Order: sequence, then structure tokens, then C-alpha cells
Amino acid sequence: MLKKIYEHFEEIFVCSFFILMFILLVMGVVLRYLFSISFAWNIELSRYSFVWLTFIGAAYVRRNDGHIKIELFSNYLKKKLPQIWVTVYWVATRLIIIAYIALLVYLSYQLSVRTWRFRSQAMQIPQSFLFMSAGLGALMYLVREIIDSVRKFIRKEF
Repeated sequence: MLKKIYEHFEEIFVCSFFILMFILLVMGVVLRYLFSISFAWNIELSRYSFVWLTFIGAAYVRRNDGHIKIELFSNYLKKKLPQIWVTVYWVATRLIIIAYIALLVYLSYQLSVRTWRFRSQAMQIPQSFLFMSAGLGALMYLVREIIDSVRKFIRKEF
């Protein structure tokens, strides 16, 4: 039940930012070229929406394991090495990925705290909202990565 609610929230979040970005960009183009009117906040809000869409979207794509991978090396190892070493390699790569994403969450938090007083030029909102998107997206990605890694380890899907 909780998983369904979370996945639904994630889809709504990603779709909302995409629709917002689309509307803002179309509105900006139409106003600029048809009426010679331009708003700075429009471009800035589109940029913020794009950043949020990127990081939250990365976690959303992780749900179905849809990120691009180059598996040439790991497939070669699966053919040449004994199963125990394939398992060790798989666990090591998963631990490195999890450590990297955890570091991204931590550094994003640190950067968000340090940039709270800096304001954006057009909308005058804290710059830390940009860095919060990286942290939240990485945290959502981290949760999915840990759950998927544990599931694959239990099922022995290396």
C-alpha cells in the first residue's frame, strides 16, 4: 500500500514538473515572439523545474532499472570468472554505487545549508532549492538502489 502511494507520488511529481516546464517555455516563446514581452522569472522557473525534473526523474527511471548501462565488462567477467568472483564483483560495484549516492545526498545537504541566504536573480527564492533537488533525487534513488540490490542478492541475480 505504501509502495503504491510512493510510486504514484513519484509519477505525479515528475509529470507535474514536466508539464510546468512545458507550459512555461511555450508561454515564454509565445509572449516573446507574438507580443514582444519577456519575463525573467519565466526562464528561471523553467530552469528550476528542469533541474528538479532531472534529479527526481533519475530516481523514477531507477524504479524500472531503465538507466543506460554499458555491460560489456561485466558480461565478459560473467563468462570468464567463477561464480564467487562474479558475486564479489557485483557486490563491490553495488557498494560503490550506494556509497557514491549517499555522498551525493550528504554533499547536497551541505550545499543547501550553505546557500540558503543566496537568492535567485528574478524570483528572489533561495538558491538552495536547486541543491535540494539533487539531495532529494539522490535519496529517492538510494532507497531504490538498496531495495533492488537486496532483492537481487537474495534471488542471486548477478
